[in-house]
Amino acid sequence: MKVKIPQTGGVVQSVRGRDEGRYYVIAEVLSGGFVLVVDGKTRTLENPKKKNAKHLRLLPHNLSEAGIVRDKSFDVSTAHYLKELAEKS
Repeated sequence: MKVKIPQTGGVVQSVRGRDEGRYYVIAEVLSGGFVLVVDGKTRTLENPKKKNAKHLRLLPHNLSEAGIVRDKSFDVSTAHYLKELAEKS
């Protein structure tokens, strides 16, 4: 299944910029084709990165499938999930 519209909780991979190849989770969808992304390690919920959605490859994974919810352990859980995902691919 190919994902075409960025959604909160969706997993993405950066295809442009210094962070090319890194995996992120969409924290918020902004207007103008931008999203806020987090990785749980360097980019936490308190310090998300603003990225152009055109510079991201949308993956068919979602945090809700993994059972990760926004609570105080969100960043740790997200970092662990993205690390496992990166190791699989």
